[in-house]
Amino acid sequence: MTDVEVEIFWPSALPSHPAEEGQDLLRAAGIDTTCMLVPTRRGTSEFVHVLVMTAALEPFLRTLFRKFAEEAHVGLKKFTQRLLKPAAEEGPAPRGLVFEMPTGGRVTFTPDLPEQAYKQAVGLDARDGRWTWDASSAMWVPN
Repeated sequence: MTDVEVEIFWPSALPSHPAEEGQDLLRAAGIDTTCMLVPTRRGTSEFVHVLVMTAALEPFLRTLFRKFAEEAHVGLKKFTQRLLKPAAEEGPAPRGLVFEMPTGGRVTFTPDLPEQAYKQAVGLDARDGRWTWDASSAMWVPN
């Protein structure tokens, strides 16, 4: 995969250490990554946004997370959990992590997702729509 860029938009009200670690993980995988602190406008923003500059999530995830684990879903989980579950001494954590594609697709990860959600996310065609995990049907669904 070439010319993939990722931008992480991190709420400035949250401790930035997890964002820096996430940026370092992506850079170590050869992905051009920028992390930006987003000022809080009204109240606190509780979601981190990861803008993936490729139309489909699946090729990006497979290429990127192959560097971190034998299976892409394991690397995806490692990356998202690092951003969503910082160490207790680091302060409050985000409520979710939103992967956004330039085609308008969005996939929202929350801290409590089961292993099956990560496995399905790797193959998800998320070029459009807003996707969330539906625990009752155990699958990603568009909103």
